[in-house]
Amino acid sequence: MDLGRLDLRHGAANSLVSVAAAVAALAVCAGFLLIAGHDPIRAAGVLLDGALGSADNILEVITRSVPLAIVGFGITVAFRANVYNIGADGQVIVGAIAGVVAVQIIGDLGIASVTVLLLASVAGGALYGALAGWLRARFDASEIIVTIMLNYVALQFLGWVVRGPLQEPMRIFPRSNTLIEAAHLPELVAGSLHSGVLFAIVLAVILYLVLRRTVFGYQIDAVGENMAAAEYGGISSARIIILSMLVSGGLCGLAGGIEVAGVFHRLEETVSPGITMTGIAVALMARLNPLAVPFTALLFGIFTVGAAALQRQMGVPFPLLWIIEAMVIFAFLMVGWRRGPVAAAA
Repeated sequence: MDLGRLDLRHGAANSLVSVAAAVAALAVCAGFLLIAGHDPIRAAGVLLDGALGSADNILEVITRSVPLAIVGFGITVAFRANVYNIGADGQVIVGAIAGVVAVQIIGDLGIASVTVLLLASVAGGALYGALAGWLRARFDASEIIVTIMLNYVALQFLGWVVRGPLQEPMRIFPRSNTLIEAAHLPELVAGSLHSGVLFAIVLAVILYLVLRRTVFGYQIDAVGENMAAAEYGGISSARIIILSMLVSGGLCGLAGGIEVAGVFHRLEETVSPGITMTGIAVALMARLNPLAVPFTALLFGIFTVGAAALQRQMGVPFPLLWIIEAMVIFAFLMVGWRRGPVAAAA
């Protein structure tokens, strides 16, 4: 009876903390909007209406959420191994470049063209991620610094590629030719939603099973929890670090390939607009649970699409929207800290 009352009180305390964190986050967001001279109630209405006010807006939210979810999966794998992959931008870019180059080299293979593009994107991102993992495992180089610097390398490489060997023949815009039709992802809703959303759903299930039901998943968690104990138990931490970054980079590269094949249909400089930080937030808010990642990605998809409406209708500057997102993330993480350390999967 006493234990039951204790559990009830503990649950009530957790609920109060959740509510308090949410209210505090909303209050801080409202304060920043007021300081900037905007009505926070109207801003909330504009944001929600801009993201969820019509079927087209909802489809755009889902489309914007796809790369966030897939990058979130990649971040989840690395973070569970206690490897801090801050290089999703670079891996997305390298994946996108590899996919476009593969299609241009191989040519039209019919329905197999999009498969070639996506596989090349996975390979490009995986190798780029594994490079950082190898440097960490072999030389104990900080993967945080290495992946950040590799982001800059990839960004500069992309700038050269779209102004050099892959630039469209007219040499007017910094972008490649439009991909052949066979290299486009099939559309689920014409002009609105591509089939990349199916990848996000399937990957969530596959990754959950891999992390929870396989030896590899167990080894990732073991190294992430205590590297010394994992080594004592016969697990090669160097191998797991490299493999976790290989998988993480491959998933981020896949996100780049899906953006090229499903949205841009060509290689452009805007293929990876600062996706690393948002991807990290998506993974952390999901508590590194692959099944929860698509839902937190949808939340940030709502912010992204709603932000455009706020800019158009109220002139809210984008940095203020980053503050709003940050406060929401902070509230979720505070709730997670109050309940205990970041859980693996529920």
